[in-house]
Amino acid sequence: MDGTLCDSMEFWRTETAMIDDFRDRKALEPCYDRMREHYRRDIELKDGVLEFIQNAERQGIRMCIASATRRDVSQPFLDKTGIMEHMEFYIDCYEIRAFKERPDIYLKAAERLGADISECVVFEDAEYCIETARNAGFYIVGVYDAVAEREGDPRRLCDRFIESWSEASDILLTANK
Repeated sequence: MDGTLCDSMEFWRTETAMIDDFRDRKALEPCYDRMREHYRRDIELKDGVLEFIQNAERQGIRMCIASATRRDVSQPFLDKTGIMEHMEFYIDCYEIRAFKERPDIYLKAAERLGADISECVVFEDAEYCIETARNAGFYIVGVYDAVAEREGDPRRLCDRFIESWSEASDILLTANK
C-alpha cells in the first residue's frame, strides 16, 4: 500500500527518523498515532489507482492489500478512500508476524485468494520487497515511488515497471489471458 497505492513513505521516514528500536512498541505508538492523522488528512491514493482497481474488479480480478503497515494505523486512509470495497481483504506483516524480507505475506495473500503464485501479480515500490516477492516466484510490477527510488534500484528486479498507474491498463489485458 505505502509507496505503491499512495505517497506515504515520506511521512513514514519523517515520523520514524528518531526511533532507534523498531521492536519497542512504546516508542512506536506515538509515531502510529501521528501516521493515523497523516492518513486521515494528508495521504491520498496515487493518480490512476482507483481507476485501475475498478477496471480490474469489473474484469473479475480478485485483489487484496498486503502491507507492512498495521491495519489499525492505515484504517483512516482505507475509510477515506473506500479502497477496501474493491479488495477481498487486507493483510499486514504484524498479523502474520513476518516482514517483507521474507515472502510470508505474499504467499499468505496468494493462499487466501485461492491462487497459485503463477496466477498472481505483485505491485511493489521498494527494492527489497520486490526482491523478496520475485525470489518467491511472483510476477512483479514495480511502481515508481520517490522515496523507494532514493533507497535502491527497484527497476532492475521487476518484470515490468510503471512510472504511474495510467501506464498499467494493459496489465489487466495480460492478466486475463
